[in-house]
Amino acid sequence: MITRLNATPDWDAQAYQQFSRLRQRPVNELLDRVDLDNPKRIYDLGCGTGIATQLLAQRWPSAQLHGVDSSAQMLNEARCLPIKASWKHCDLLDWRPEQPADLLLAAAVLHFIDGHDTLLPRLLGQLNPGGCLAAHMPDWRDALWYRLMLETLNDAGPGGTPLGSAQLRERMAARPLLALEDYYRLLAPMTQALDIWETEQLQVVGGKSPVYDWVKVSALRPVMQALNSEEQARFIYRYLMRVHKHYPQEANGSTLFPFKRIFIVATV
Repeated sequence: MITRLNATPDWDAQAYQQFSRLRQRPVNELLDRVDLDNPKRIYDLGCGTGIATQLLAQRWPSAQLHGVDSSAQMLNEARCLPIKASWKHCDLLDWRPEQPADLLLAAAVLHFIDGHDTLLPRLLGQLNPGGCLAAHMPDWRDALWYRLMLETLNDAGPGGTPLGSAQLRERMAARPLLALEDYYRLLAPMTQALDIWETEQLQVVGGKSPVYDWVKVSALRPVMQALNSEEQARFIYRYLMRVHKHYPQEANGSTLFPFKRIFIVATV
């Protein structure tokens, strides 16, 4: 069964762009492993503001580019880009291509959806023979900042009580990503070539609270939108205290923010 992990209101496109250079880096790493000479039809799934779509346009300028995203605000930003592409406002769970694709790019989107044992085979089924699914997913399973978020939900209420509903806490503790070996066992029988790897990038970020600024526009969205204003204030105060303790500024004013990602390049 495939379900949305954070079916919440629209994204903050301006805030998401704050770290666009760092968000672009894993897309470059992913596309470096995609061995396609001349894909005719490319879909950028969860295209957001078009950070990855621009890179696709540069590498394959003659391809038909299609950006798909559930956020109207993000798509409004993407439509301002000086590239030739069509843009579709659609939830990924409801999306079906009008014609099979040669490349499906899913950059930092599939980790918001569980049921990968069903989702990924379905995406492979949308490809032409020889087509490729290329995906990267932040691996939050053991990230310190994510554990701090769970701890804050569990004790930031009055008198150290939990915040929000039990359903929210259970949902945020869910881990939709599979182990690398399980992705291989799932996808290998359906592909002619399969490349799976994980990296950890030491992101050097600037600002007063850069770790919070990074995660508030993605992982923390369902938390903040499930809490009332008083609960939000409690959460932010306690979470920032923890984040600043564990992610202190360096002497030069920068903050070190290690970040893991899983990469998959699957060719059918």
